[in-house]
Amino acid sequence: MMRRWSSAFLFAGAGLAAAGLSGCGTGVSSSSASAPAMVTAAPVQGLVMGGQQPVAGVTVQLYQAGTTGYGSQAMKLGPTVPTASNGNFSLPSYTCTANTQVYLVGTSGMPTTTLTNANLALMVGLGTCGGPDLKTFINVNELTTVATVWALAPFMTGIANIGSDTSNATGLANAFAVINELVATSSGTMPGPSLPAGATLPTNEINTLADILEQCINSGGGKAGDGSGCGMLFQYAPNAAGTVYPTDTITAMMNIAQNPGRNVSQLNKLRSGSPVFSPAFDVNTAPNAWTIAITYTGGGLNAPSSVATDANGSVWVTNKGNNSVTKLDYSGAAVSGASGFTAGGFSSPAAIAIDTGGNAWVANSGSGSNSITRLNSMGNTGTVYSGNGLSTPESIAIDGLGDVWVGNAGANTVSAFNNNGSPLSAYSGGGTSAPVSVAVTPK
Repeated sequence: MMRRWSSAFLFAGAGLAAAGLSGCGTGVSSSSASAPAMVTAAPVQGLVMGGQQPVAGVTVQLYQAGTTGYGSQAMKLGPTVPTASNGNFSLPSYTCTANTQVYLVGTSGMPTTTLTNANLALMVGLGTCGGPDLKTFINVNELTTVATVWALAPFMTGIANIGSDTSNATGLANAFAVINELVATSSGTMPGPSLPAGATLPTNEINTLADILEQCINSGGGKAGDGSGCGMLFQYAPNAAGTVYPTDTITAMMNIAQNPGRNVSQLNKLRSGSPVFSPAFDVNTAPNAWTIAITYTGGGLNAPSSVATDANGSVWVTNKGNNSVTKLDYSGAAVSGASGFTAGGFSSPAAIAIDTGGNAWVANSGSGSNSITRLNSMGNTGTVYSGNGLSTPESIAIDGLGDVWVGNAGANTVSAFNNNGSPLSAYSGGGTSAPVSVAVTPK
């Protein structure tokens, strides 16, 4: 999934892919010798739908996302239950680990009284165990499946393999929160209740993906290459290497989300000529890729030039159009005002980096500025530093010690400062010429 912060600026989020979508930010959890707290969660009720019709006999299972690595094994929570003839189900209360993420999967089922589809798989994210966002009534359908898979794709390798390590628990939680921007899980419709004001969804794209999925869900199933609705979907959605074909619809959607530019036009033609979810793309007018880009506005965005994320998943953007810095929280909601943050006298800000204290360091590339600015995490205090060879700085990076490295396009040099803004040295030579980008190795 992609997050689009303005009409001309893209941010790959919620690395937004295992697909990097870690995308949704990074958090650090403290270790503890004590056992994690357990929570007894309320019963879950809901409805499983294939398009606009209920699906009977679906096996419904709750999962707790893994905590031992990306795509780690998820844990089953409680018993499975089948859906009734009207698609309804009711799961009893269950026990989960506090602050972990919970999701629900429905597999197999009967889309009609005469068809059994063993390839059917639908899902939805419920939220944080013990948190106020944890859902207790849900509508599971193609839209919730698309929203959940695209939000969680960076953390996912299969139906029962969704997770992150503890160092990125915040990133996984933020990814689950994105689901509620895309869809209202209680009704299975768009948009979600958490979509920030001014943000817009790629409705046609999401509906088209749901329609592609619906053609397999409401069928008797199939396998790659057999010409059926499921078979065609599986054929055009193999794994990254193109050697293993999916046998369920969640895995097929995951493969598409993680390889969004592959077989786009072929997949686009798989939906019905009378789509269940609309508006959708014309069968002959495919997108460039299945990226699901949410467009965000506000917070002072104006000719954005660079982007960085902090440990909480907030996004910081430099704006050359109004000499400001925009801060959006992990959901894309504006933290900065309509004019952005301006403390620190920005001048054509070209690059930004965030230190471990949450301060934003900005390279000011404006003519004659020759400076960098340190903006605090609240955006209300900025300190300007100059000297030490700064000359039309175009790039900035921070190393593991907190030292700040700046590329000077106007002087063919790189300047270094400590985290207090004191000069360390300026470096030249080695073929450095008008540097416009700088990066720091881990060590």
